[in-house]
Amino acid sequence: MYLSRLKITNFRNYRFSTFDFKNGVNTIIGENDSGKSNALTALRILLDDRFYYSPKNLKDSDFNCSFDSWKGHWIIITAEFEGMTPEESRREAIASISQKVDVEESLENLNFQMSSISTDTGSVSVIIRPNDKKRKELFAASGNKDKFNSIRQSISLVDYEFLYRSKSIVNFSDENIYNKIVGDLENYDAPDPDEKQNEDDVIGIKLDIKDITNLISVIFIDALRDVLLLMSKGNNPIKTIVQTIESHISEDNILEVHEKIRELNSSISGITELRNVQGELNNKLVDILGLVYSPELSLSSNISDELTSLSKFLNLNPENEEGLNSLGLGHLNMIFIALKIVEYNISSSREVLNIMLVEEPEAHIHHHIQKTLFRNLGIHDDSTQVIMTTHSPNIAEVSEISRMNIVKGSNNISSVMKPFCGLNQFGTEQLNLKLDLTSAIERYLDTKRSALLFSKGVMLVEGDAEEIIIPTLVKKVLGISLDEIGVSLINIGSTSFEYIAPLFSEERIQRYCAVITDLDEQAVPEDSVLYKKNAEDNGKSRKEKLERLFENNLWVHTFLADTTFEIEFSNCETNITLYKEAVSELYVNQASIDNWKGELSQEVCDKRNEVVLKLADKFGKGWLSLIVSKIIFSTNDRVCIPSYIIDALLFASQESLSPKIIANMINGVVESEPVLNIEDFIGTDSKYKNTHPSMFEFVKKWKDRYEK
Repeated sequence: MYLSRLKITNFRNYRFSTFDFKNGVNTIIGENDSGKSNALTALRILLDDRFYYSPKNLKDSDFNCSFDSWKGHWIIITAEFEGMTPEESRREAIASISQKVDVEESLENLNFQMSSISTDTGSVSVIIRPNDKKRKELFAASGNKDKFNSIRQSISLVDYEFLYRSKSIVNFSDENIYNKIVGDLENYDAPDPDEKQNEDDVIGIKLDIKDITNLISVIFIDALRDVLLLMSKGNNPIKTIVQTIESHISEDNILEVHEKIRELNSSISGITELRNVQGELNNKLVDILGLVYSPELSLSSNISDELTSLSKFLNLNPENEEGLNSLGLGHLNMIFIALKIVEYNISSSREVLNIMLVEEPEAHIHHHIQKTLFRNLGIHDDSTQVIMTTHSPNIAEVSEISRMNIVKGSNNISSVMKPFCGLNQFGTEQLNLKLDLTSAIERYLDTKRSALLFSKGVMLVEGDAEEIIIPTLVKKVLGISLDEIGVSLINIGSTSFEYIAPLFSEERIQRYCAVITDLDEQAVPEDSVLYKKNAEDNGKSRKEKLERLFENNLWVHTFLADTTFEIEFSNCETNITLYKEAVSELYVNQASIDNWKGELSQEVCDKRNEVVLKLADKFGKGWLSLIVSKIIFSTNDRVCIPSYIIDALLFASQESLSPKIIANMINGVVESEPVLNIEDFIGTDSKYKNTHPSMFEFVKKWKDRYEK
């Protein structure tokens, strides 16, 4: 049996969210403050018997912040399980959560959408809701705005109850179903509690959660921040390990330790100076209380001979080092993780399922070790499942997108995205592929490319030239880096965008993806050695294919250069001067430099295009781009961004840019006249159309898009 799904309704960042998991190792990835930790907390509230959470711990901040008021709303956390074996199902506790319902009859009677149910599944839920009295008061006041609001405002946290249930057939993470059961509180409507809210088929059958946690264990390894402090606490992993193995230690060894401790206590108590202190203390008591009322005290050593008490004196010390404090944070974190795994392997005795939650293990750890850690957690038991949160591209590289949930946070609301959802179906139906597209992408995403999983927006490009020059262009012209606006530029290394772009869609990763490619229209004479016979036809075919594949996908759009990137870039305003300067960097011979500069200065565009391509062909597009990028960064001359690149950037950065950021960008670029606003910068009589043409175009297009 394994945890297959976690559904969270109205808990902290999550309004209506579902995580999907598989047996083995799973990852939850996302940027900082996206809600990864809250997902683990939700699971711990439900299943971790070491994580005590009750009505006394409930806070108003535990409710989702998107409501006008949290009062009256419910929090529901549900864990669903799959893969129950016949042997596991025969256990009474597991049988109590197994789904055995008549699907058609339940739908007919309740008119609710059910979760998908099969014979080897089960579910456990915690429902945190107002008590029966308050829910009845809300129902009685439905439709009466003033009375309804008055009752809602009277609800406090002490009016909430915790219910543990199993076998609920309704999907609380569906907003429509939630409103049917809980009510549309913002519109003064609450259903009759006696009609549906207490039915076993709706909220589930009563459950003693201890029966489940006796068979399912959860261990949590938090985002390690102060290992030395954690190791000094009484509940450190060493103590837990000693408690677990104590019963396996031979009685002879235990008796030997007890005898030595008694001898040590006796020796300490017999120290002359300590006995003198004992005498002085008793004499002083006699002086104060007299002989009749004065107690006789002894000052003695009482070191416990219990192994669990002795465990606090057990220390880990690296060889040839004074102590753990001599090690760096990375080594300390690895030691602590190793200890927790040993503790887990020794003390996890739950018979059905053990779940290990690991929060951001990458802290202070070198990227090679991060990947090794992920691959070799040391968990080989089929009854063990691992869920790891991370914002490390290194761990994302070695994890599988088929076992990955991506958390996206916006305005304090988190949504869960599943990059594997329907991906193989897209490959079969749209790309006519026999291969497993999910597995193919997993092998393709190295550390650099896996950054697209963490980005707010993505730009996919053909090759090295775009990868090298575009980030420098953006920083130089717009005064802001792609990293600052959360946009990743990924070099596909080909024109096979159709294999990567499908990751972005409504049902998978909801991030804007701009595909930047070339139409490859002929820009050189047919008799030129640089003439590519089928390039233009291939460009048209590529355009048609991308438009067909993503015409109904709001998250993917293609942006095309009419010819090639090098030509479009060199023909943009005064950018040809960058190539002229690059020649001086590439050649020593002045005659060669002058010759190239002369050819690059030709007025006839077609001839100049051929020279640019010839220069790129001679030195390699990547190497030439490195030189041009260096010049862009250092030049004081005006540099421009081709229009189709501006359009692509605007599309990819939709979730990042705001009026405030745009205004800051303008002020950062136009240093001579600070405190410019958007309207002044792009006004009809604006001088910046000529002095900052690409920035002007970018801001104007952004404003048009923003207003729409």
